[in-house]
Amino acid sequence: MTEALGRSQVLEYLLDLSAEQHFHLISFERAQDLDGVASIEALIEGKNITWHRLNYSNKHGSLSTINCIWQAVRKGWRICKKYPISLIHCRSMIPTMMGWILKKRFGPKLLFDIRGFSTQEKVDRGRLQQGSLQYRFLMKMEDVLYKASDHVVTLTHKAKAILGVKYAHLSNHITVIPTCASKAVFKPISDPKRIEAIRLELGYGPEDILLIHTGTVSSWYNFDAELALVKALQAKDDRIQFLVLNKKEQVFIAEKLEEHGLSGRVQVTSAPFDRMYEFLNAADYSLFFIKTLYSKQASAPTKFAENVACLLPSITNGGVGDMERWLTQYKVGFLTTIEAVIDHPEEAASRFLDFHNSFEVQPNEFTSLFDEHFDKDAAVAHYQTIYDELSA
Repeated sequence: MTEALGRSQVLEYLLDLSAEQHFHLISFERAQDLDGVASIEALIEGKNITWHRLNYSNKHGSLSTINCIWQAVRKGWRICKKYPISLIHCRSMIPTMMGWILKKRFGPKLLFDIRGFSTQEKVDRGRLQQGSLQYRFLMKMEDVLYKASDHVVTLTHKAKAILGVKYAHLSNHITVIPTCASKAVFKPISDPKRIEAIRLELGYGPEDILLIHTGTVSSWYNFDAELALVKALQAKDDRIQFLVLNKKEQVFIAEKLEEHGLSGRVQVTSAPFDRMYEFLNAADYSLFFIKTLYSKQASAPTKFAENVACLLPSITNGGVGDMERWLTQYKVGFLTTIEAVIDHPEEAASRFLDFHNSFEVQPNEFTSLFDEHFDKDAAVAHYQTIYDELSA
């Protein structure tokens, strides 16, 4: 909960949902993040949330995972014995394994909130060999968890379709809730002078075309493709600027910039969470390319919802979750493929510049998409409906 993702994608929901029910929140926190504990405790003070904080470690690989499962099950066991728990809501596979054990013993309903196809993600990352003993065990465990779950939440319509075919009993018990954003946190700035001031603070003038990448550039992201496009764009239009907001990978980013001949032509800095929306408003486009792997059909980029909330068009690729669905139905950005950018960067750059010259932000396109699919309040309502149905 002390990491930004825990704050935005868990606590922001629980703070609202706690108005209707009491939560016992079990989470693992890293030693380097413990300075954020006090702020989380202050945030949940007076709410119907009891936080059970456990220490996280992956020092010993699989043994550490087993130890975490043991710690969480032991904590959950004590909670279930002491309180009338009616529902266990688990986010991702390993926590759902813990919840499944508690369901078998105490009988509450189980809500499996998948963040992706987790075993396949390990294969796609190169951390697990397909067909290995560990792979077969995890796939079997996934199968057990889906069959034991009373309801499944997934991030994408693509994942829902895949699961609905494989698990017929779940076909009417799968809800799509994409990663959402809070309008209280990510919001458009309507004052042009304020936007101009933020751009000047960052070193950009009104004539610049500012592309921005927020957060990690490694793992699932194809940063090489992003830089290839930026380089081709800058060769065609000297107004193109690229800003990378990243705190932990600046050495890696510097190496990549040098590799692509972009050293000194891209700004790399970091920003506190509460100012992120300002920098999104200051940009003209958000640039992010995600690797098109099978597991990513179940993924919904958080940054896309944040972009939409701030009326910021995205430059991104298809083959990931429901991105083609959103960018086809709503005029909120430029869609391409990683192959097109890598193989023909100059052509991809020309296509984008043609798009830019004819594109105009239509706020109603962004607000319609956001209100219908990415509004945190709508997601909270979906979760409450699921809770009510499972607790009836």
